[in-house]
Amino acid sequence: MESIQKMSRIDAEAPIMDIEKNLVAELQKLDLTLNEARILVYLMTHGHSSASDISRYTGIQRTETYNYISGLLSKGIVFSTFDRPQKYYSMSLEEVVDCLVQSKRNALDVFENKKKEYTVMFDALVSNKVIRQDDKQRYNVVMGENAINAKISRMLADAKEDALILLTDRNMVNFYHSGVTDQLIELTTRGVHVKLRTPCKNPEEYMAGDKSQILCNTTEKAVPASFVLVDGREIIVILEGQQVRKSEMCGFYTNNLSLVSVFKFLFENVM
Repeated sequence: MESIQKMSRIDAEAPIMDIEKNLVAELQKLDLTLNEARILVYLMTHGHSSASDISRYTGIQRTETYNYISGLLSKGIVFSTFDRPQKYYSMSLEEVVDCLVQSKRNALDVFENKKKEYTVMFDALVSNKVIRQDDKQRYNVVMGENAINAKISRMLADAKEDALILLTDRNMVNFYHSGVTDQLIELTTRGVHVKLRTPCKNPEEYMAGDKSQILCNTTEKAVPASFVLVDGREIIVILEGQQVRKSEMCGFYTNNLSLVSVFKFLFENVM
């Protein structure tokens, strides 16, 4: 009877352990170490606790526990009391996530604002040490819709002469919501020729009424993939499937002039 009760208690604890494990894994995505996340989950579930309590529960050595607690204190998500022994407690889970997410945003904003400064510093660093090979042929696989959109945005920002775009219905909508169509319209104001082909009906509706600036043609048949070709020098082909999630979308980028010329020929003469 006692063994049965013990087994039942273990079965009941198993889901709780799984929840803790999953929560720790998710918190690590917000720039916490494994042990910082374990300590944080403990404090969120147990409240005010001493370093000895934390060490006893997590199995982390007490001397190391202080180091991890110090890191959590510096992030502003754990606080200490003036008790003897000193005790520690944390924000709620919602407050912790908000705080850590905001910290990541702030760090990214700082880097974004200093991007030009970093570029100048890097150029000075490598100018006398590295021979630039900007004309070297490149082949890259870009994973995820956000990464693909960022790559396309960079390509369009460098456009000087023309941009040829072939889009499926799905990517026509994606370009509209991600702001790529706005960038295409902006290109025309700089004298860049933009040509768009898509099976999507009434594509001009996605162009903020600027049909006269962008040459839009509707293809009679569905297209197997989308691509963006800039200045006859670089292209990204977007591969997609009906059930593919945004994070699983795949883009193939190259500046191989032979491949670029093939897609340009197809765009101008076949599609």
